[in-house]
Amino acid sequence: MSQIGIFGGSSHCFGDSMNDKSMFEVAGLAIAMGNASDELKQYADEITLDHNENGIPHALKKLL
Repeated sequence: MSQIGIFGGSSHCFGDSMNDKSMFEVAGLAIAMGNASDELKQYADEITLDHNENGIPHALKKLL
């Protein structure tokens, strides 16, 4: 991310499986989807609704 001028502390990310763990480790705010694996949820700063329940827009509204 730093190669394109985005630094971890200034970024937010969403994920749902363990392939997102490395992204969670560098993001300023890591948000797991409600349907994410239990293992990934352990690394999340927050957990939002399931992707079928518009989890990303829901989380973004809370941040604003």
